[in-house]
Amino acid sequence: MIGRKDNLLDDGLRSSRRAEVRNVIAMAIPVVITTSSRALMDIADYIMITNLHLAEAQAAVLPAQMVVWCYIVLGLGIVSLVNTFASQSLGRGRPQDCTAYAWQGLYVSAIVGVIGILARPLVPVLIAALGHAPEVQVLERAYADVAMLSVGPTLAAAALGWFFIGIHRPWVTMWSVIEANVVNVAVSLVLIFGYFGFEPMGIAGAAWGTFAGVSYRTLRLAVSMLLPTLNREYGASQTWRPDWDKMKNLFRAGLPCGMHWISEVLAWTLFVTVLIGHRFGTAHLVATNTVWQFLRLAFLPSLGVGNALTALVGKSIGAEDPQRAIRETRVAAILTLAYMGAAGLAYALFRHELIALFNDDPEVVRIGGSIMICAAVFQLFDALSITYNSALRGAGDTFIPSMIFVVGSWVIILGGGWTAARWFPDLGSLGPWIAASSFIVVTGIFLWYRWHRRRWMRINLFRDE
Repeated sequence: MIGRKDNLLDDGLRSSRRAEVRNVIAMAIPVVITTSSRALMDIADYIMITNLHLAEAQAAVLPAQMVVWCYIVLGLGIVSLVNTFASQSLGRGRPQDCTAYAWQGLYVSAIVGVIGILARPLVPVLIAALGHAPEVQVLERAYADVAMLSVGPTLAAAALGWFFIGIHRPWVTMWSVIEANVVNVAVSLVLIFGYFGFEPMGIAGAAWGTFAGVSYRTLRLAVSMLLPTLNREYGASQTWRPDWDKMKNLFRAGLPCGMHWISEVLAWTLFVTVLIGHRFGTAHLVATNTVWQFLRLAFLPSLGVGNALTALVGKSIGAEDPQRAIRETRVAAILTLAYMGAAGLAYALFRHELIALFNDDPEVVRIGGSIMICAAVFQLFDALSITYNSALRGAGDTFIPSMIFVVGSWVIILGGGWTAARWFPDLGSLGPWIAASSFIVVTGIFLWYRWHRRRWMRINLFRDE
């Protein structure tokens, strides 16, 4: 009799674990599609710009995007915590707090967006500081000047998207981003090449397409949040007022993420535009830009799994079940390691063929093939970094992980990259890429270690409410 009870308990435990695995996968799939769709938006722009048959345009698009993202990510880090607070509020059985945090995210987005518009006159100064060839700078300015208009809609769409992920309705945000991609491609095609009687705008047309896409997505998600069926449960029409305690929570937990993201993006921007583009020339810059497109295909789906994991961990902690959070993180780690490991293998085996898909210049293919070896090596460590940083963010543990990224970005990526470029010039852009790869290895190991120390179990995000 006792043995039969033990068997029933074991069967129940196995069934529960299988359900958790299915839950992680069910959450991850639409979020992966959501995150990957943004990568596809950028890659679609890159492909359309490539068809202009201007090497300068290919060289200009990534630096211009990174200049704009250096500003966007400060707000993005703050509003990303909408996911954490919404999911933990859901786990605590307080659904109206979920929409209240979504509204606070929208207010942050509006403030950062207005400041971005006012800061547009600084764009030519920043572009000139990169020191690229004059013909490249002209195109970088054309793209970045328009892209600054998309700061507010980008942040607002992100805040609302993370709200839906946080309440475990990721299919809403998935469809919104797919539709936004269609809008982006349609508008970009018309404006880049001048179809239907429009004046061809070249690279600036791609920036206007992105603005149209993210603006559409913001409106689509706002309408979805206010629909009667969702409004009855989460009360979005009653929670719209500014709430200082909740705003303070977002800033307290999200500002370290914003500092981490702005520091890392700024470091990578200087890495790409100065260490690579200015020091080694256009061929190295084109090769790095091309490798970056493939890196997006690897890390953005994994970021999607990470965003889903943040929501799952948040809900589990809100429900006071940290052991379930541990099991969900283990499943997510297996998924990201498998995917990014496969990507790394493909990068190593087909590195030259992949680069040639975008640019068949033998020099670009040679340089890009060497960089792809670095990309192949750090894939597994990047998977660890993404997974455990996302899990820690779901628990509200943001300060120490963010500071590790801030310090590592400047010391290892830029300091190590400059040292490699200075003392090993024969390696070309491969030297700085080796330094950058070591940064990813270090952060991956550290975040894995911090998660397993379990200090995140003592964090209470709602102590000020």
